[in-house]
Amino acid sequence: MAGPTAIFPVTRRFIGIAKEVTPGTAVMPTATLPMTTFDPEDKVIYLPDESWRNSMAGEYALIQGVESADISMGGPFFGDGIGYHLLNIFGDYWQTVTGSAGTATTVGATPYVAGAATLNVTSGTNLTTSTTFAVGALGTSAEEVRTVASGGGTTTITMNAPFYQNHASGVAVTPYTSVTTVNHLFSLLNSGTGAGGSLQAQPPAYTLTDYTGLTTTVGARAYPYSCLSELTFTGAAEALLMWEAKATSFVSQAAASTPTASVSTVIPQADWRSLVGIGGTTVGSPINDVKEWKVTLSRKVAPYWTNDGQQNPYTIARGAFTVSGSLSFDPSYDESQLLNFLNNTQPQLQIVAANGLAGSAVISLTINIQAAAYETAKITSSGDLFGHDITFKGIANTTNVGPSGSYSPCQIQVSNSVTNY
Repeated sequence: MAGPTAIFPVTRRFIGIAKEVTPGTAVMPTATLPMTTFDPEDKVIYLPDESWRNSMAGEYALIQGVESADISMGGPFFGDGIGYHLLNIFGDYWQTVTGSAGTATTVGATPYVAGAATLNVTSGTNLTTSTTFAVGALGTSAEEVRTVASGGGTTTITMNAPFYQNHASGVAVTPYTSVTTVNHLFSLLNSGTGAGGSLQAQPPAYTLTDYTGLTTTVGARAYPYSCLSELTFTGAAEALLMWEAKATSFVSQAAASTPTASVSTVIPQADWRSLVGIGGTTVGSPINDVKEWKVTLSRKVAPYWTNDGQQNPYTIARGAFTVSGSLSFDPSYDESQLLNFLNNTQPQLQIVAANGLAGSAVISLTINIQAAAYETAKITSSGDLFGHDITFKGIANTTNVGPSGSYSPCQIQVSNSVTNY
């Protein structure tokens, strides 16, 4: 018997991601996200013909209707790539820089709107090619970070990525002579056009590219208009920090060309380094008896099909956003968390998961929930010591908001060496 002519080892698989300029138009990946799970499923709604024909048969035709895809994915937490998923599900985004600031200039006479890829400044002296700079008041939700891609030293520069926010004439432009870390902050988008065009309060869409080697010629399938409906972080003291997500997208298509894996040197994080603060921050109100924590970001995502001659959805809409989670206190040294439940205290909750390194090697995830309303509180006795299992919901508030204001139940910060997402 002849052997197989081709085989495709799963270990050679990799997943790429890139933000789409136009939602639903596939783009080639700009980053590789290491994962241990990627489970896509193309779905076609078939329409049976069951018309009577003086026959005892039941179905006479099966006609293709509309189509979409569902994706489940996950793996260890990599602090440089997770920002793509956070922007996908939150939508509101701004940044701050830790480093040495140089002499600032200002935005020129022309104000800039989200999506602009060039920037006019009053002086380009300190904005040489590859310089990292911040636009907007430093340390506020108006700040964005970019690098000079071309045009360095002139008054009109091209940036490495378009603006995500609007910036008025006269706003500060601060170059950095050195950058230690960039802090990426994500919150709920309540207005604006994060997805581009006039798609109000809609986060950007992404193309996920799955390289398997199976597809003829290019070896990969692309999933355009990928919109996250769920993103969960799990921190168990005896394991790696993990994440998992669910998404809805257009049905898959062959990638435009063979993608190339581009994996960073960042490694996963041991979760025993996580810190938990209840009733305040991890510095002011540390809690040391949480064995495992879990935070789930959930988003209503619905594909809408119309009579437009296309099987893929006309749009994939993002709706209400909620936050839930759990805390396992094991051992539990008192009844304070039970009392938080019984008294409906709704304490502030902060979780900080860092890699323990210093300087530019720092990777951290900070989850801020201003009001965590406990839903259940159960005393556990399965081990040698008593514990408490708590479940909670994040309550929408005006503290955890971003540039679009209004309300948000959560704010997440990721610190790393990535310039922007």
